[in-house]
Amino acid sequence: MSRSPFRSRRPRIGAAVGVIAASSTLLGNAAAQVAPVVLPHAAGQQALAVRIDPGGITARACPAAAACAPDGGKVLAVPSEVAPLLGSARVVPITLADGKRLAKIEAPAAGKPAPASAPGAGSGSWAMLLAAPLAGKGAEPIVLWSGWTGVATGEHGEGRSDVVVVEPLGSGSRVLVGQLREDVTICGRPALVGASEVDPRTMTLLKGASFQNLPAEERRAAGKLAAERREADAAAPAFRLLRPTAASSAVGKRFAEIADGDPKTAWSEGKAGAGRGEFVSFSSADEVGITGLGLRIKPPDGVEGGAAPRTLFVATPDRLFQVSLPEDAWLKESAGYEVKLPEEIRASCLAVVLDEAYAPRGAGDRGALAAPEVRVTIAEVAARTAFDGQGPAALVGALAGGGERSRAAAALLARSGPEAVEAAIAGYDKLDAAGRQLARGVIDTAPCAAQIPFFTARLASGASAAAPRRASRAAAPEPDPELHHARDRIRRCGRAAAPALAEIVKGGGAAAKVAAARELALVAPAEAIPALLDALPGARGATRRDLRAALALAARSERAAPVVEEEVQIDRLRARPEDAQLDLLRALGPSLGRVKGGSAAFQALASASAPFARRYLLQAPAAALARAGEAPAEAYLRASLRKDADPHVRLRAAEVAAEVPALAPDLLAAASDPDVRVREAAIVALSRAASAGARLPAGAAEALAARLASDPWTFVRGGAALAIGAMPATPAGDRALVGALADRSPEVRGRALDGLGAHRATAHIEAVRDRAEDKEEDVEVRARAILALGAMCDTSSVELWTRLALRAKAPIGERDQRLGSAALAALGAVHPADLPARLKPLLDKDTPHGLRETARAALSAAPQCRR
Repeated sequence: MSRSPFRSRRPRIGAAVGVIAASSTLLGNAAAQVAPVVLPHAAGQQALAVRIDPGGITARACPAAAACAPDGGKVLAVPSEVAPLLGSARVVPITLADGKRLAKIEAPAAGKPAPASAPGAGSGSWAMLLAAPLAGKGAEPIVLWSGWTGVATGEHGEGRSDVVVVEPLGSGSRVLVGQLREDVTICGRPALVGASEVDPRTMTLLKGASFQNLPAEERRAAGKLAAERREADAAAPAFRLLRPTAASSAVGKRFAEIADGDPKTAWSEGKAGAGRGEFVSFSSADEVGITGLGLRIKPPDGVEGGAAPRTLFVATPDRLFQVSLPEDAWLKESAGYEVKLPEEIRASCLAVVLDEAYAPRGAGDRGALAAPEVRVTIAEVAARTAFDGQGPAALVGALAGGGERSRAAAALLARSGPEAVEAAIAGYDKLDAAGRQLARGVIDTAPCAAQIPFFTARLASGASAAAPRRASRAAAPEPDPELHHARDRIRRCGRAAAPALAEIVKGGGAAAKVAAARELALVAPAEAIPALLDALPGARGATRRDLRAALALAARSERAAPVVEEEVQIDRLRARPEDAQLDLLRALGPSLGRVKGGSAAFQALASASAPFARRYLLQAPAAALARAGEAPAEAYLRASLRKDADPHVRLRAAEVAAEVPALAPDLLAAASDPDVRVREAAIVALSRAASAGARLPAGAAEALAARLASDPWTFVRGGAALAIGAMPATPAGDRALVGALADRSPEVRGRALDGLGAHRATAHIEAVRDRAEDKEEDVEVRARAILALGAMCDTSSVELWTRLALRAKAPIGERDQRLGSAALAALGAVHPADLPARLKPLLDKDTPHGLRETARAALSAAPQCRR
C-alpha cells in the first residue's frame, strides 16, 4: 500500500492542496504540458486526446482503431478566473482498477493573479476530471467533475474544502472526490467525508464511497489489541465519559446512539460495502485516564443489512490501536466485548475507525460485503476508567482535596448528566474549599432550571455571612469565590433566576434580601419592580435604602417601562402603603417625567397639609417633574421653598431646585431665609446653577455680596464667595470678593481668591498679590492667591514663583511644599519663555519624585497667557 495523502494531525483546509500534490507524485510528476496528452483506448473505452494552451482546454474522444489527436476536438469551458492559470496547468493520466483511464487536469492558483472574488485566488488549485466515453456510449469527452480544491469556505472552525484523492490499489487506482472539514476529523487527522467515487463500469461519480483516512504507515505501526468476549451488561457504563461529536456517515444521522448508554440503539455506517474507514469521533476529558473500552456490537433487535466489524482502529490525537474481535458478533446475541489498553491513556478526543468486517448472515462469501445494503454496526462504545463501579455520591466525595484524582472525578461528573449534578449539590457542604470549587464546575453543566435553586441559595448564605464583617467595619476580606461564582451563574441564566430571587427578596434575611434584590434588578428588571415594592414596606434603615436603590436600578431599564407605568396608575398605586408609593416615585428619579401617569401619581400624594415625611420625600420627584415641564410640580416645589413651615423641607427643596432654571428667583430669595441651613443650601444651589451655565436673575450678585459681607455663619459666607466666583464677572461681585479678603475665616478668603482668579479680575491684582506675599497669611490662602495670580497672567510674580518652586526641593516644612506646588502651577499657566531654564534644577535626579513630576507637568502645560 502506498503512503496515504493525509499526513497532518491537524485539520487544515489547505490540506487538499497536499492531497492533490501527493496523489500526483504517486503517478509521476508531469511537467507543464506543451505537447498533447493521449490516453490510449482501454477495454470498453475509447481513447482520449487532451491539449492545454493559454487559449483553453481541447479534448477529443477517438474510436479504438483510430489514431487520436486533439485537433478538431471539443473546446471545454472553464471559469473566467481559471483561464489565466492554464499556462501552468498540466494533465496527469490515471489508470483505474479495471484498466480504464481518465485525465486529471490541475491548474495551480498559488502565486498567480486572480480576481478577488475568485474562490481560488492566491491558493489551492483548480482541477478537472476528464475521461473518454465508454465504447458505443457517445463520441464526446466526459467531464466527471471540476472545481477548486484546497480552498476554504465557511466560518472559522467549520471551514471546508473540496479535494480529489487518487488512491493506488493493487492494480490501477481509485479516484474519489470529497471534502475536508475542520469540524469532522479523526482526532485531528484530516478526514475525507461526503466522498463520491469514479465508477469504472459507468464512468460516473457514485455517491456514498468510503475511504480509509488513516495513513497506511500509521496503520502498520498501530498497537495490536484483541477484544475479549464478556457478558452483555459489561458494556453498560456507570458514567458516560465519551460523547460522540462527529461521524463520517451514519444511517439516519443517528451517530450519537453509539454512546447513549442504551444497547437497543446503534450507529450504522452509511456507505456502500463494508464501510472501511468510516468513523465516529468522541470528545473525552483528558483529566480522566481511560484503561479500556467496552463494546456492544449488535443491538437486540438487529439492524437491516447489519454486519459486525472484524477489526477496527481506536485513535487518539497521538496514539493508534488496531482491535481484533474474536468472532462474528452479529451471530452472538447480546454479546459484549472488552478491550484492555496496554496503559492508561488521557486524551480529549477518541475515535473508532472501521477496518475489515464480517460478512452478514447468509451472504455466502466475503464478496457480499460489497453489497450496498450492508451496514457495519456498533451499538455501544464505553470508556473504562478507575472509577468504574462507583456511584455519583462516591465521585462527589472524591472531589475533596482538588488533586489529580479529584479533577478526574470532576471531569467525569461534569459529563454525566442530572444525576451527577444532584449528587454534587447534595454533597457540596461536606467538601473542603478545593472540592467545592470542583463541585461548582460540575453544577455549572446543568440547565439553568437545576442550577438556579443552588446558586441563589449560595448567594443568600454568602451575603448573610459577609454582613457581620461589614457591620463591624472589619478589614475587607478576600473576595468570596462562592459568592462571586453564584452571581456569575445567576447573571448568565438571566430571567430564569427571577422566581428564586424574588422569593429571597420576599422572605430572606436583610443581607440576603439586598443581595437578591440587586441581582433581580439586573437580570429581570420587569419582575423586580413588583417584588421590590412588596418588600419595601417591611424594611427599615439601610436595608430599605438598599432595596430602594435596587428598585431605581430596575426602573431605569427599558424592559421595566410597561410595569412601571402599570404601577403608577392611581388605583394600583393607592393599593400600596404610602411609603411604598413614595419609594416608587423617588426610585424613578429623573425618568419620572417620562413615565405615563407619573405626574398624576405625584399629584395624588402632593398636599401642603401632608405629613412632614411625605412633604420632605416628595421634593426630589417634584424637581424631576418640574424639569420635564410639569407646571403643578414646579408650583409645589416653589411653595415648598418659599412657604413650608418646616426648614428641613425648605432645605430639601433648595437642594433639588438647582436644576430647575425657573426656580432661580426663588433660590435667590431663599438665600435670605431665616434658617442658616436653608440659606446655605440655596446659595450652594445657585452656585451649581451658575457653574452649569444657568443665567441667574438680576440682582443675584448684589444679594450674594450682602450674604458674603454680613452673614454671621462662615459656611454661608464661603458659599456666597463660591457662588459669586461661579457667576460671570461683575464689578459689584468682584468688589465683594475683594472685600472678603479681609474676612476672619481663611476658607472664606481662599474662596474669594478662587473667584477673583476665575474672573481674571486684574483690576484687583494688587490685593491678590498682597495675599500671596504676606508671610503671616495662612499658607493655603497664600497658595490660592498664587494660583489666582497665575490665572491673571501676573508676569511680575514670575521671580517669586521661581524662588518658591526651587525652595520646595529642600523644604523646611509643609509650607514650602504647598507654596512650591502652587508656584509651579502658576508658572505652567504663564509659561515664560525661559521656563525650561528656571525649572532645570527641579529635573535633576536628586529632586523628590513628586516634585520632579510636577515640574515636568508645568513644562508640558499649554500656556494660558499671551506673551
